[in-house]
Amino acid sequence: MRSLFENHPGARYFILTALGLGLLVPYAYAYTLGDLRKQTIAFEYAFFVAFALYGVAVFLILRDEKPLPTKWLVLIFAFAILFRGILIFTPPRLSDDMFRYVWDGRVQAQGINPYAHPPNAPQLYSLRDTRIYPLINRKQAVTVYPAGAEISYALLWRVVPDNVRWFQIAMALGDLGAGALLVLLLRAMNLPSQRALIYLWSPLIIFETAHAAHVDGLLLPFLVGAWLLRVKLRAGATGALLGASIALKLFPVILFPALWRVRGDSLKRIWLVPIAMAFVFLLPYIFYVAQGAGVLGFLPNYFDERFNMGLAGALSYFIERYTSWKPQTVVNALLALTLAVISLYFVLRPARDGADAVRRCIYPIGAFTLLTQNLFPWYALWLVPLVALFLRAGKFGLRFDAWTGWFLFTGLVALAYTFFIRWRVVEWAIWAQFVPLYFFLLAPRVRNEFQKWRAHRTREFLKYAAIGDMR
Repeated sequence: MRSLFENHPGARYFILTALGLGLLVPYAYAYTLGDLRKQTIAFEYAFFVAFALYGVAVFLILRDEKPLPTKWLVLIFAFAILFRGILIFTPPRLSDDMFRYVWDGRVQAQGINPYAHPPNAPQLYSLRDTRIYPLINRKQAVTVYPAGAEISYALLWRVVPDNVRWFQIAMALGDLGAGALLVLLLRAMNLPSQRALIYLWSPLIIFETAHAAHVDGLLLPFLVGAWLLRVKLRAGATGALLGASIALKLFPVILFPALWRVRGDSLKRIWLVPIAMAFVFLLPYIFYVAQGAGVLGFLPNYFDERFNMGLAGALSYFIERYTSWKPQTVVNALLALTLAVISLYFVLRPARDGADAVRRCIYPIGAFTLLTQNLFPWYALWLVPLVALFLRAGKFGLRFDAWTGWFLFTGLVALAYTFFIRWRVVEWAIWAQFVPLYFFLLAPRVRNEFQKWRAHRTREFLKYAAIGDMR
């Protein structure tokens, strides 16, 4: 097949077009399902058919790392827009987070601080309706989102008030913007721009932005932009965009140590990153600071929630079974300690260059993914642009390495939605998500150690054979 691709580039273009047309089918099928939460099994079929076709397209793109004509990129973006265009017309039921976004926008339009009252507070009774309010989760809790996110909800609501589809469009447009920035990042790293397909055609990205309208659709362009500017050694701008991503969702703060320093940075550059990051992150809070500690919202309670746990679940089981400690506290402490150790290493050993700094981001993201006790599928979205940068083809498909494991995980994590079938954890779905990831994370290390052992045994054998010959 490789010779076909190399000798007949037109055939590759035809196959990619056919795959794009094929991918329209599962997305169109998802459109017909209506409420995907009530049609969970059918959704899973649609998702994994899409992921299988997407996997073939990824394999096709990776088989030849030579830059391809611009028409390839046009084709990739055209289908990416079509896929999202179908799903923005689906009712966002896989997650109800977006209804809180609309509600917070409505509250702010009335001049009310979103951190002041939970949705079910008597003070907000006059704002309740029959379309948005009933679908809000945690009505008894104040919003968990940081100030940058709250400003974005307020702005989006004022453009088209109370419009669910408009929020879906906005998140999908932000996600496509991240794809455009990824093309620039690929070129800055001397990688072929057609690799953007790995991000743009990802079913996880498409469902979680165009369908579920998660705020990550707005976060991703800032995060990819920060990576691009880190590669270009623009320290202050890197910090500013990283701060903007943290203002939308707090998780990217764990990437700061990885992106902070590059060997050869001047003292001015070293301090520009944290100063710019802190300034941009804190600036939106000016509009809400009168609420004081209330701006933390639901955040202090978030770390006690548990859903779709991988390694954190196994650790919790043993802690609960064999100790008197509270599992949530121990695992949260272990996650904090792991991130602290990774961060300390990054601070003491700065990245070789901007590209190495970007690559290092997988370590805190990976630690968070494995040790968090609350892992929803959309928490894996920031993995996808990194996979687009570092996934490699192997002799028989994809390489036998950690990046392949993360690539597979961006598909398998959708099995978390099997919870909705009977509203309880499906044990086999947990194993199916994480075991392949563990395998690809650990197996290459085991293989390398085995090769070292075999090489040592071979040297020992040759040494004793030589001694025997001398006798």
